[in-house]
Amino acid sequence: MVDQERRADARCMRRWALAVLLLLALVPGYVPLEGQALRANLSGVVLDELGDPVPRAEVYIVAAGRRTVSDELGRFTLRSVPAGRHVVQAALLGYAPVRRELAVGEANDSLTITLARTPLSIPGVQVTGTVGGNDPLALTQATSQLAGKELERAMGATLSETLRLQPGVAVRSMGPAASMPVMRGLTGDRILVLQDGQRTGDLSGSADDHGVTIDPLTAQRVELVRGPATLMYGNNAIGGVVNVISGDIPSYVPLRAEWLMSGQTESAYPGASVSFKTTQPLSSRLVVTARGGGRSTESMRIPSDPVLGSRLANTQMRNLSGSAGVGYATEAVTAGAALKAYDFAYGIPVPPGADPVSLSGRRYEASGRGELSLRSGIVPTVRVEATGQDYTHDELDERSGDVLQTFALRTEVVNVLARQGRWGPLSEGAWGVSGLFKDYVATGPAALTPPAWSRGVGAFLFEEVALRPGGAALQVGGRFDDYRVASRDAEKFGPGRERSFQALSGSVGLRIPLPPALSVSASVARSFRAPTVEELFSNAAHAGTGAVELGNPELEAERGLAAEGLLRVQNSRWNGQFAVYRNRIDDYVYLAERGDTTLYGVTLPILSYAQDRAVLWGTEGSLEWAATPKLVLGAMGDQVHGVQADGTPLSFMPPPRIGSSARWDDGTYSLAADVHHELRQARVGAAGELPTPEHTILRMNAGVRFRVAGFVHSVTLRAENLGDETHREATSRIKDFAPGPGRNIALLYRLLF
Repeated sequence: MVDQERRADARCMRRWALAVLLLLALVPGYVPLEGQALRANLSGVVLDELGDPVPRAEVYIVAAGRRTVSDELGRFTLRSVPAGRHVVQAALLGYAPVRRELAVGEANDSLTITLARTPLSIPGVQVTGTVGGNDPLALTQATSQLAGKELERAMGATLSETLRLQPGVAVRSMGPAASMPVMRGLTGDRILVLQDGQRTGDLSGSADDHGVTIDPLTAQRVELVRGPATLMYGNNAIGGVVNVISGDIPSYVPLRAEWLMSGQTESAYPGASVSFKTTQPLSSRLVVTARGGGRSTESMRIPSDPVLGSRLANTQMRNLSGSAGVGYATEAVTAGAALKAYDFAYGIPVPPGADPVSLSGRRYEASGRGELSLRSGIVPTVRVEATGQDYTHDELDERSGDVLQTFALRTEVVNVLARQGRWGPLSEGAWGVSGLFKDYVATGPAALTPPAWSRGVGAFLFEEVALRPGGAALQVGGRFDDYRVASRDAEKFGPGRERSFQALSGSVGLRIPLPPALSVSASVARSFRAPTVEELFSNAAHAGTGAVELGNPELEAERGLAAEGLLRVQNSRWNGQFAVYRNRIDDYVYLAERGDTTLYGVTLPILSYAQDRAVLWGTEGSLEWAATPKLVLGAMGDQVHGVQADGTPLSFMPPPRIGSSARWDDGTYSLAADVHHELRQARVGAAGELPTPEHTILRMNAGVRFRVAGFVHSVTLRAENLGDETHREATSRIKDFAPGPGRNIALLYRLLF
């Protein structure tokens, strides 16, 4: 009966999405501009200050949903742009972004865009957390991006390692592979990880021993949204969003074939990784993409330890990934689809004397996206996205090879988004509906939970009101979610049980630009997260975490109320942002230690899920100053304070951190260094953790980028912890017995043509 209800819900959601699409296609509001064509192609060229072409610059018209990339000669074409006035944006790291307003619709539309070089890391258009891509200065939440040389300098063995020194970001880990970003003190199921805007249907948020199934070497860009983002994404985004943009579904047709090849090796993680991606235009309307790669490393090197030695045992990892995609563009429709696969295996470090555990699994994905351009001034575009994913992993006894338990998760997502154009006092907006369907099974002699399914349906509305042309703007949004989780009957766990959660979320933000270079904003957001299957129904020893985990089927949904103030500065000499925030989460779910027990002769801690009010508040900021046209000096800092209602500290909170950096870059050669000092973390929570001492992380980078016969070569050398000093991270789940990596020399090579 439960399965029949779930299938009926899925069919209902798909019919709802189709009905909304057809309805919006009939929305009136198209008013042709007299004497102009309904649509036109906008072509042009991107040049630098010396008049030389700038290849691979991204060119956008956000309101029309149009995007392309300049070719080797700087040329670009935005196809089928609706007639009227538009803001064209162009961006490329290493250059200051440009915004130009012009009228489209006249014959032979052409545009010359001049980008000025800057040594600052100024981001272009922000896709994540917006209704279709926007200038980061227009957002009322703290955001950041890693791309180009900045991404190459930070590239680590995992996504979490790549992001760990971003302001407000730390790493939850049980070894190198089993890691997850921590944002403003929150992690796990409270952080939503996306790839190309779609949820990664893995179990990285469900338990500490599960990792993110994305290799950072496949990333073109990584975007972060700090703080609640449930308005756009619904459940799981109460703490923030990480979006890895790989471009597997092509969003534009390039003028020529593109190739990207990468290779990386690190001494602290002995081994290597490689990847490639190609985009091949077959015609002016049809394009295909292909991507592949793999990583294989041995156990992590650590500073010499009298008990552990020079290696942290059972931290080897490997993965293989690939994708194939196709895109199609006409005057009215842009559509694409992709097939993806990710196969992985890694070890989980355990205290000396304990039985080692490893994980082996795979994730398959089929996704599609279509965008319809309507002849409507009120609703210019409607976008439909759908994805289906099949994920499974085995937890193995490393010595015997026996399967202790198997986790399987099937995920289906459907999203419909209608962009709204200018309409009276409303400068822009969006309406959307979404459906999220999961089917979860844990089997084997050590199965942690009963089989279960979950279903979520949501609808949201976002509007921006320009309070003054070119000036202050008010952003208002609301969302309703209906989310249900149900376990099935199981001999080990007893009769099934269903829980239902409904929630209203919303946000209000005010943005005030302060010419010539500042903007301030303030926002308040109400967010929601339903408890997971593990939090509700766990009732067994979990081999991966080495603990008995007890769920609580009476848990309520978490409901957060967050406030944030933000100051941004951006011009040719300065780039930075400073945020102060407070996030109160009612019915916050956490693991509390409840003593220990002995199973099969092994003593294990008992951890049970409980709830209490939690409050997290803190500050974070970063600032870059272009001291000369080639030299940039920077500073950053962050701190978060998290407590339960009775004042008990939240567990595994990152300590306060300050840092500084210097970077010299003449376009061909670059040298960079940064130092980050983490203070002692003595505020420990109810999970039985130990305090961690203060420590300092010093990184140095050297790079060269040059062009030979149309090929762009990039080589980046990075050195960390040159003194091979022992350090422990406060957010590590294994910090009590295992230190962080030792001396690390990393080499990254990329070839672009």
